[in-house]
Amino acid sequence: MPLSTELAKTLASRTSAEVRFRKIDRILYATDASNYRVEPLGVVLPRTAEDVAETVRIAGEFGVSVLPRGGGTGLAGQCLGDGIAVDMSKYMDGVSAIDAENKTATVQPGVTIGRLNALAGEKGLMFGPDPASAKVATAGGVVASNGTGAHSILYGMAGDNLLSAKAVLAAGDEISLSASGCSDARLSKALEDFRGANRALVERSFPRHWRRASGYSLGCLLDDNFNPAKLLASSEGTLALTTELTLKLVDTPARTALCVLQFDDLFRAIESVPLILRREPSAVELIDGMLIGLTRKHGGYSRMLSFVKGEPEAVLAVEFFGETDEDCRKKAEGFAGFLTREGVRCEKGFALSQSEQAMVWGVRTAGLGLLMSSRSGAKPIPCIEDVSVPVSSLAAYVKDISEVFSSMGLTAGYYAHASAGCLHIRPLIDLSTREGAALMDEVSDAALGLALKHGGVMSGEHGDGLQRSRLNERLFGADIYGAMKDLKHIFDPAGALNPGKVVSARRDPGATLRAAGADPSRLAPVLDWSASGGLAPEIAACNGQGLCRKTGDGAMCPSFMATRDEAHTTRARANLLRAVLHGEVGHDFIFSKEAEEVFGLCVGCKACKTECPSSVDVAKMKTEFLAQRGKRAGFSLTDKMFARAHAVSSVLSRAPAAANLLADAAAGAGLTGLLGIAPQRRFPALARRRFSDWFSARGVSAPAGAKAVYFHDTWAEFYNPGAGRGAVEILEALGFEVAVEERRVCCGRPMMSRGMVAEARANAEINVSVLAPYAGRGIPIIGTEPSCVSMFTDDYADLLPQSGGREAVGRMFFTLEEFVKPRAESLSAKLDISAGRVIAHTHCHGRAAGSSLGETLDALGFDSADTGAGCCGMAGGFGYEKKYYDVSEKMASDRLVPSIEKAGRGARVCATGVSCMEQIRHFSGAEPVHFARLVADCIRR
Repeated sequence: MPLSTELAKTLASRTSAEVRFRKIDRILYATDASNYRVEPLGVVLPRTAEDVAETVRIAGEFGVSVLPRGGGTGLAGQCLGDGIAVDMSKYMDGVSAIDAENKTATVQPGVTIGRLNALAGEKGLMFGPDPASAKVATAGGVVASNGTGAHSILYGMAGDNLLSAKAVLAAGDEISLSASGCSDARLSKALEDFRGANRALVERSFPRHWRRASGYSLGCLLDDNFNPAKLLASSEGTLALTTELTLKLVDTPARTALCVLQFDDLFRAIESVPLILRREPSAVELIDGMLIGLTRKHGGYSRMLSFVKGEPEAVLAVEFFGETDEDCRKKAEGFAGFLTREGVRCEKGFALSQSEQAMVWGVRTAGLGLLMSSRSGAKPIPCIEDVSVPVSSLAAYVKDISEVFSSMGLTAGYYAHASAGCLHIRPLIDLSTREGAALMDEVSDAALGLALKHGGVMSGEHGDGLQRSRLNERLFGADIYGAMKDLKHIFDPAGALNPGKVVSARRDPGATLRAAGADPSRLAPVLDWSASGGLAPEIAACNGQGLCRKTGDGAMCPSFMATRDEAHTTRARANLLRAVLHGEVGHDFIFSKEAEEVFGLCVGCKACKTECPSSVDVAKMKTEFLAQRGKRAGFSLTDKMFARAHAVSSVLSRAPAAANLLADAAAGAGLTGLLGIAPQRRFPALARRRFSDWFSARGVSAPAGAKAVYFHDTWAEFYNPGAGRGAVEILEALGFEVAVEERRVCCGRPMMSRGMVAEARANAEINVSVLAPYAGRGIPIIGTEPSCVSMFTDDYADLLPQSGGREAVGRMFFTLEEFVKPRAESLSAKLDISAGRVIAHTHCHGRAAGSSLGETLDALGFDSADTGAGCCGMAGGFGYEKKYYDVSEKMASDRLVPSIEKAGRGARVCATGVSCMEQIRHFSGAEPVHFARLVADCIRR
């Protein structure tokens, strides 16, 4: 029996953990947000501390290593290795206690900082260190890397906020560490001896710069009240695996304000930081011209750049805390006056409201992904991105490293924490080549020399991992490095815990660079990927940052929000295709059940295209995946039924009453189960009269003047003609003569969602030929189904890349709510709006295009409240299928259904997409109204 098989069986029999040793699991855990790729032997998802301890014991019996993993957001490869990956994030994510009186929180290592702060915030508290990845970074990972963030000048590093810990040693022993000591007598004695032997050395030779995540935290040996728990900070899981952490909390600031400084010279901006710090801000963050330029090109983040005027080379966002808004305003304005008196030449602006500040912080915290959004081979890579030096030396260091770049012919992006002397400087290097890999090492060696010259360290918060551990002996010197190796031996004599990190780097990191070895010919695409430079660059744009693991916020990624499983993240799907391109698996792996499990729960919501800072289009990747499978295996009857919904509906609508009775009877008898339909579902009822019949029979001449085309989609035509009638009435109220084209066909969305690309392309060609003459004359085309509209504005580019008519149609195609919003003032004058709150739910495809149903309703004069929900969970045919029903329900239960239930029975629920309306009706019992119908019914007749 192979070792991995025997090991997996032993783990499954002796723990309550999930044990995953399949090829797909190893692929998905082979990467994080770093430059590296190392496939683990297998993955364990523990449910309890005892599971962790037993896993470590079993690993010892089999002679394999163990490496802990949280959100997998590390930039240095800390959680990568060829042993057992222990993922704490799925089950060990609890918050045991929040003690408001003593301002502490006791948590499991897998809880995200975002969730901890949400719970602590209810008591006016928060965890001070705030890494940019806080939404998805776990407490265990942040402590293990000694992470921090923008406010480190106030709150210090994660280790400074660690009070105590429970952990598992390499032998499987469970211990407690705190200021009271260590619960293990042997370890306690060894640490006391180690402290006595090395205290003088540490006092003499350990780096003085406080913003440090490099090496072990030997500085705590100098504390009068020595707390051995603090040794776990920056240890990267090489000393012990934490199972519980007690963290210090701080008061949430009452109010904040930002002064935004724009400089036409990067170095002048950095030189001003010491002067800025004299005014005691809470944070000083840098955003450079490269990041601003990439943000402007990003569909989801570009709207956040309202705080930037012109083309500055650098922006400094300077934050102040205060007790009141007025207090904050005075601080910010007083600071601006101070800079003027001191002769600092820059443009000064303010972000005083919460929404204005959210724009600035949104761009700043998305910096990593935005910088990596380029599809070119040379990317702003992490390697020296975390060098930290005293603020007094920051400008000198930046000038020196810039000269290094110039000598090598490199450019770089600059952003991050100017207040603490930690700038994330990223040179653009192509790591897919040997020359690029060698250049990365050359740059790293040069940066190390400059860090030593300026009294700094190689990492200010991101850690060592595979990226920088090899540099630590030179960084710290032989004596301190020797002491670090001794500490590792005390905790882990056999070197079984996350080997090769911090000390004793055991492999050439260049051997595992994930950018190297891709062969685009291994996967011949069906869709057009030329806008990304090819399918391979689009996949490579997924840098593993893991924002798709966020929960309770936005729409990406709905399947992860429902399952909390790495296999159902956006990055998992990119990683699967990456494995094909890199030859880790053959092309046939796409046809495996394992691959289907990864892509099956992608609902094609398109949120990744706008919410992922790197704008990775995984919805398109799913279509590619399904098309590849369809070429080999064909399509199921269920696929064909959903894909040809328009044709099927057209036939059935000839006798709608009989068709409805037949559908209900089939569902009641369980016959729809033969198609894989969930027994709880009923198909929507066909309307008694088609929309097109109503339109042609009106006999009413529209007022002459501007013209518009209404695209009557499948759902408006056969199932909800009231939406179509409402759209026509609204457009006519706005003064448009409305045309309806009978020559149009289904937009192709149902076909695309099943991978039937050829059929969708054929429909696209027909629709473009029909609608292009209108678009060419500047006549707007309006739709009431967002998923249909997005086919024209987005997907048709992948089907008809060379079509000029397609471009014209895409420019002139709008959702009704999108079209109405800029004309709201004119329309609202013709409305009689009844009192009462309207609960608005924006369709995923509308949201991805930047639309907000609630904003349009508000502009029209309705009293609306947004559900704040992501995907409703129906997603066309997805929610109908038996195998996905439970996940569909979880998606609906995330925020959508609770928001409707909270609003109460009297509230009206407004939506647009047929999927959303069916899901709302099914799970909440509410009867939603389409936006078109809601507004049209308010028009004064």
